[in-house]
Amino acid sequence: MLNVTPKNIKIMASELAKEIVQMSQRQDRTSPLVLIVYSRSTRSRDIRNEQETMRITAPIEGGKLIFRISFPIPNYTPILGNNVHDNNQLADQTILDYDADNIEGAATCIEGYMSYRDKRDAMLFQVIDNGALGQFPLSRWTLEENQSGKTGSRVQTLQKILNVLLVKS
Repeated sequence: MLNVTPKNIKIMASELAKEIVQMSQRQDRTSPLVLIVYSRSTRSRDIRNEQETMRITAPIEGGKLIFRISFPIPNYTPILGNNVHDNNQLADQTILDYDADNIEGAATCIEGYMSYRDKRDAMLFQVIDNGALGQFPLSRWTLEENQSGKTGSRVQTLQKILNVLLVKS
């Protein structure tokens, strides 16, 4: 026979709540897909080069689904007090993580990179063993700015594309 006391009820409720949280939490995983943003002038072999492209994935870490955006940052060399941008010299990768709920923020970041670095195209690849890209792209998008130079419609298109990364497997 169970000894039902207020203290026992609190303990059982607490244990049940912990079990529900554990069951509802997503299991960590790497992203099964990667979106690569590049320019039309990028040679096909360089599309796979992380120093030439922006990469967007959607891993689950700590039970949270995130958008991970990584891209090379240009080196700035001070010359006579000015910051001079040298496209041939790239520094380390910048990595930004966005909660999956902040899809607009992630899309706006991607759009800003596209505008600044003159990137217009995106390809979706499957990620296979050891993080390698699949041999062929799964999809391709051309993302031109609209004719008036406003970026709103491209951000909206990027939001739709980012939803593709939110697969369950």
